[in-house]
Amino acid sequence: MNSDTAIEHQRRRLFVAQLLSFAGLFIALGLIVFVMYERSVYRDVDQTLVQQKRKTLSNSQTGTIGRNPFKNGKPNGNEPNPMRTTILVFNSQGKITNQAQIGMDAYAYLQYMKLNKKYVNDKRTLTTTSGTFRTLLIKVKKNNTNSTYAGKYVMIVQNIDSQMFALKTFRQALILTMVIFWLLALALAYWLSNRSLAPIVVAWQHQQDFVADAAHELRAPLAVIQSQQEAMLTKPNAKIIDQTEAIATSLSETKRLRQLTGDLLTIAKADSNAVQLDIQPYELNAFFTKMLRPYEDIAASQDKTFSVDLPEHGNVLFDAERLHQLTVLLLDNSFKYTASGDRVWVKVTVSANDWNLVVGNSGPTISDDDKAHIFERFYRADKSRNRKTGGSGLGLSIGAWIVKAHRGKMTVSDVQPHGAEFKVKLPRVPKVN
Repeated sequence: MNSDTAIEHQRRRLFVAQLLSFAGLFIALGLIVFVMYERSVYRDVDQTLVQQKRKTLSNSQTGTIGRNPFKNGKPNGNEPNPMRTTILVFNSQGKITNQAQIGMDAYAYLQYMKLNKKYVNDKRTLTTTSGTFRTLLIKVKKNNTNSTYAGKYVMIVQNIDSQMFALKTFRQALILTMVIFWLLALALAYWLSNRSLAPIVVAWQHQQDFVADAAHELRAPLAVIQSQQEAMLTKPNAKIIDQTEAIATSLSETKRLRQLTGDLLTIAKADSNAVQLDIQPYELNAFFTKMLRPYEDIAASQDKTFSVDLPEHGNVLFDAERLHQLTVLLLDNSFKYTASGDRVWVKVTVSANDWNLVVGNSGPTISDDDKAHIFERFYRADKSRNRKTGGSGLGLSIGAWIVKAHRGKMTVSDVQPHGAEFKVKLPRVPKVN
């Protein structure tokens, strides 16, 4: 499976997982809301049934009905029935015996109710051709003073057409809302899957580029060393003095190979957060005076001007080893890309909360396109990847990591009439882990 296929497969997995998560969340939320609303509706109705049950068993003369829900003696099937609680009395044969009390209109509406003795004291929802009812069946004792109820089965009936209509409307609105939110979840899951995978894709591509560039960089010095050694093997009787050039070339490539592997190891440790900074207080003037002294001799030997501008006082916190490495990287670049007669300078300034390290040179100006990529790994402004300067393209990326680890910022700008200047801004007290 190639990288593109693997990334697309992972994107689909993320999309499906997030979509199912959103869908499950919406469904669960919808069910919870609907169940709570349904229970609240039935709770109000059931409380009315229980109250009517107490009245019936307490020998009260009950059995009232609400306003007539009928027109011309027939149920009005087009509108929810506003009927209140009604009492139905059944004899032992299951026949309604209180027709006169409930009225003919109501009886026409309730005549489809049947007695089922096994549901005594159970609250039930019954749907008939006349509507939907919530019922509670009770058995009245024979000693009840109300002769209409004594020894009979009494069904307390409440029409819930209006409640069922409200539940149906609520359910439809809830389903419509869930469909809309599910469509939104579809779009959101697609966006989140791409957004979540974006840094993984970038990291994957960086890893592939890193491995390819590292292999390319390592292959070159190894090929030179191998060719020189093979050439020496063809001359077993030659003296060392005759092979000086081949030996020097092999040593030079070995040195460059060692530097490259060291840089690769530093980059790998930085990526895995295996490098811990040793933050200690230092006096800037003393630190840079000692470190920069050898470069005066290097500049003199190359016929270049080297100037240093340091503050008289300034105590700051940093990792001395990493700051030394950063300064050497910047100075090496400045000396590599300058010729005889050019200038190289270092300037250090201190403010209340920050301090700045500036390393510049009067060599070639860096183009704007190169400035955008100059801190990337293995990037060289020389598109032909010419190694005359001996660089591997990792120095500035390591420097950028050092600055970032100190919670600082590094930028590059032009110098007039030509040249480049690297400016590092660091906090006097870096907040590092």
